[in-house]
Amino acid sequence: MSSQPAPDPVYTLRGAGSPITYLTFHDGPGPQQDLYNGTQDGKIHIWDMEVRRIKASLDGHPGQAVLWIEFTPCGKMLTFGRDGILNVCQRADTDWIITDKVSTGAIGFSPAGLLLDEDNTGYIVLPSRQTSVCDVYRMETLTKLDELKPGAEKFGFVMCITSMKDNKTVLIGYENGSIALWDISKCKLLNSVKVFEESVLCVDYQSDLNKGFCGSVTNKITSFSVDGDEVVVGKSTETLNPGFNQIRIRGDKKIFVTAGWDHNVRVFSVKKLTPLAVLDYHKDSCQCLAFSTENLLACGSKDQQISLWKIY
Repeated sequence: MSSQPAPDPVYTLRGAGSPITYLTFHDGPGPQQDLYNGTQDGKIHIWDMEVRRIKASLDGHPGQAVLWIEFTPCGKMLTFGRDGILNVCQRADTDWIITDKVSTGAIGFSPAGLLLDEDNTGYIVLPSRQTSVCDVYRMETLTKLDELKPGAEKFGFVMCITSMKDNKTVLIGYENGSIALWDISKCKLLNSVKVFEESVLCVDYQSDLNKGFCGSVTNKITSFSVDGDEVVVGKSTETLNPGFNQIRIRGDKKIFVTAGWDHNVRVFSVKKLTPLAVLDYHKDSCQCLAFSTENLLACGSKDQQISLWKIY
């Protein structure tokens, strides 16, 4: 299957104390980016990647999984959890403190989405307590502006949200296997397409290439593009085992990776959807992925470990 031998991880981070549910890199005080991880028991850990140790932690969603971590241009951290709460956090020296909250009542597993205008104002898209619905909030004031509410379509639960680079539209994956393109400024459904017979679990999209990839509970990875206001389904590839928790396209746009239920991270060519390698290290489901600006890949697993990889 792979064109090159799969590498070993360059390092493994241990000590999170709970299954890893979200990962993202963010600029820190040193030359290397810090790694932020969310856990199933609601904690956010900040890893100093120079010494590869946790340097700060925040109990952001006690007892509930962290589903999303993002940063605003003004230096605030946003977190969203399985408790349906959005936290707004401010840095205090080396720590973070929660300064504001929004309770949505959402009960699903979808992360949130952040869209920024040219002047660095923005919108936060959050799953709603209503099935198939997302709420749109103004980032600066946390004021609810409107809803992304389908009409007669029965999409089921919101499963994943992906912001587009134009900062005006979002892609939302749903329980019924559909992906929908929404205009945030008008809260209007532009187009939807049924990609899978089962739930869409993960979506990533690269605007410069106009190419995205999505996965579900099946063993199929499917590509798509956006033509005007329409989502166009492309070709697919199948893997040995089903179930994908997350997809991430690397910044250089050459490869993308998937986090699988079968404990494996799979590496594919963006251009041809060709399988390149299987990273077989973890002992339980791989749940989340992140690339640093230096193309270091972090993979978080249900086995409570984070593996770090340098590939191609």
